[in-house]
Amino acid sequence: MNFKIKFSIAFFILLGMNAFPQNKVSKAEESLVSDFLDSLWVNPTSFFNKNDTNWRVLCSNLKHVDKEQLNQITASIFTGSRAIIENESTASEGLIGYLNKKSQVKKDNIFEKKIERNFANKEMYPYNKIVLVEGDSWFEFPLFLHEVTDNLIKQDNLAIYSLASGGDWVSNMISSGDYQNEYRSLKPDVFIISGGGNDMVGEHRLSKMIADEPIAKDSPFLNDYKEYVVLRQNNKAVPMCNANFCPIEYHFFSDSLSLYTSNIDAENLEKIVNGRRYIHKNFYRWLVTFKLEYKILFESIRKIDPAHFDSLKIITQGYDYAIPNSRKKIGVRMLMRNGKWLQKPLENRGIFDQYTQESIIMALMFDFNEMLIELGKEYPNIYHVDVRGFTRFLEVNNNKRKGKYWYDELHPSNPVFAEIAKTYIAIINNTLPKNNRVISVIQYYNDKNH
Repeated sequence: MNFKIKFSIAFFILLGMNAFPQNKVSKAEESLVSDFLDSLWVNPTSFFNKNDTNWRVLCSNLKHVDKEQLNQITASIFTGSRAIIENESTASEGLIGYLNKKSQVKKDNIFEKKIERNFANKEMYPYNKIVLVEGDSWFEFPLFLHEVTDNLIKQDNLAIYSLASGGDWVSNMISSGDYQNEYRSLKPDVFIISGGGNDMVGEHRLSKMIADEPIAKDSPFLNDYKEYVVLRQNNKAVPMCNANFCPIEYHFFSDSLSLYTSNIDAENLEKIVNGRRYIHKNFYRWLVTFKLEYKILFESIRKIDPAHFDSLKIITQGYDYAIPNSRKKIGVRMLMRNGKWLQKPLENRGIFDQYTQESIIMALMFDFNEMLIELGKEYPNIYHVDVRGFTRFLEVNNNKRKGKYWYDELHPSNPVFAEIAKTYIAIINNTLPKNNRVISVIQYYNDKNH
């Protein structure tokens, strides 16, 4: 175990012993926190699956995990220091802050006008829905793009109250508590959230998620990971892979693996597996922390009004397979920086090959989505919009060159957002099978158009 890991574990143990200044902490609770923080470094993905003992114990003691503690964990993952990462989001600052606020005012006015016309009267309008939105630039891109929320607002039966801000971090959403205040007053029918992209790639954090040496191509783990990807893409109930091994009883699926493999995109499968070779355990440490933040967010909503929570429809999303790219496109985008979120951090780690860059992002986005899907299994009212691969699918479907439908490194273009929004609308309006709570945008598009 290297010095950094030893330091981090020692620091976290000390942190765990001093994390709860407002409550008297028992010896058992001290031990619990220390064990959790130790395990986060040694075996982070032992928290990923809903039946993992570490995750279940942590969730039962969720009240002992505070915001400062989460920020210190995140800081140590990315810097190895004791600095607190708190509110580093630029969503309320400078030009982007001004544009976010201006766009939110416009959306607020649309919301208020709808509400003033007896919109919330269920006897008069039983199919009307109040939707509370929290998130980042996939839900609030103040200029040039018509993102998901812009498309939802056009629906007559939806009143959208948006707190989303371009550039926002989930840690900032939790610390501000704005969603809790609005939830109390609005009692929405639907809560949708998009978050994690800026937490992951802001401040060149992506470079901290790249391993010094890639996993060997003939590694037994990599073969297990490939089968894990195949089974998860076929919606088989297998646990998420560990950072070191995949805890899957493959003999249950061995007779059908070739069939399962034929059901998915072979090129995407190979790229995801290749990208996994380059991912550092730091990514999985962060993913555990991020999953915990989402859990705290959901439970804070439940705590406000437990009786209403079960009838609330919650929708998450985990982004598409973005393409690292520094190319500036024609028009206003010629004035905008591109490449700073994905391509530059990868190049800083010595990765210049385009195929490898795309592979790494695909692997990160694959497991990011799988984490949110796994968390959603703990709740009967959480739906996940699976956007993975949709932008490229639409390009191929419309005979467009690769990258044509990407606005920049992180955001698809307007036609793609318009189609993604249709999946949200279908979930909100209950036009999908009740048992289908992970909705592939590709599958929905195919079903709707054929």
